[in-house]
Amino acid sequence: MKLRSLEAHDVVNLKSEYNGVIREANNFKVVGYDIPKNCCATYFPETNVLVPLDSFAHTAKTPASKSVKITIEKV
Repeated sequence: MKLRSLEAHDVVNLKSEYNGVIREANNFKVVGYDIPKNCCATYFPETNVLVPLDSFAHTAKTPASKSVKITIEKV
């Protein structure tokens, strides 16, 4: 949060891009958690919109939601 100048309760928009398609999940409140640097935790299903439907596990065919790269924009 410090590296991105974010504070608890700031409102942010999340964006992901995959194969040129941009997806957005808006108006999320920032809450601090002890997770690895450069990682973000989100609520599902609220952020399902960030997961590209054509990115899936090859054998199970389930969406690859454990590895979605996002950008965070402060509102």
